[in-house]
Amino acid sequence: MEIFGDGQSLGKDSNWGDPTTYLVPRNTRVLSVAGKDVGRNFGILDAMSNGLVSDESWKCSSVLYPGWNSPDFDDQGWHSANVIVNHGDNPWNTINGIATAAKWIWANNKSDTAYCRLNLN
Repeated sequence: MEIFGDGQSLGKDSNWGDPTTYLVPRNTRVLSVAGKDVGRNFGILDAMSNGLVSDESWKCSSVLYPGWNSPDFDDQGWHSANVIVNHGDNPWNTINGIATAAKWIWANNKSDTAYCRLNLN
């Protein structure tokens, strides 16, 4: 997966079993994550220090649109994130360091890729 703040990469990670901390710049308007299912349990799980978590308030698509991670991208046609399971539910288990309110999310059609974004304003 790769995480973006206002379209700028904040980092990549391929170890979903251990949380990675990213510094999101102040005044970021959109947080976005590109994920790829590599054959095991899949999903995006996020918890921020301000209490925001991954849940159905995110919007996701399985289609890569130009500028999808930009704050100026119009995501009104995107669907709410598909909640796969609650954090801690089997077979995903609990990831230490992630808020229990977070949910594993993905694009609605459960394709092998997901592009998810959260407007922070």
